[in-house]
Amino acid sequence: MWGRLQTRDRLRRIGLQVEQECPMCGMHSESADHLFTQCIYVRNCIKELNRNHHLIPLCSNMGRMNDWLQKPTVGRFRCQTIQCICTALLYNIWIQRNSAIWQGSLSHFTKVVQQIKNEVWLRIQSIMPRKVQNKDKDWLRSILL
Repeated sequence: MWGRLQTRDRLRRIGLQVEQECPMCGMHSESADHLFTQCIYVRNCIKELNRNHHLIPLCSNMGRMNDWLQKPTVGRFRCQTIQCICTALLYNIWIQRNSAIWQGSLSHFTKVVQQIKNEVWLRIQSIMPRKVQNKDKDWLRSILL
């Protein structure tokens, strides 16, 4: 999937004349690896998500993040919650990237993290199984509220 995203490095490889720099940090060339794992903007988002709990590691590339997501180290509910957070993070980073390109605006990373938390909370609340243990419910509240 990562090789199909229309990042600037991919657009340049197929012959389009586009800027090379990341629209979010402006310091490095934009690639999927940079955009989702190396950009200072996404790293700030991850640090903010990890403020009280270590949820997502700072990976150097998408392959490592994918490998990490495939090796659950916690219970099923927590693993699925973390996967939901990662998915929401990637989606919101892509939205911010497009906003930076097309509207010339970029939301502060704390606002994006709050959006991610709200989206994940609503999604999990709507599908939460009844058999979730109270300690997992408390954990969920502690990371998202």
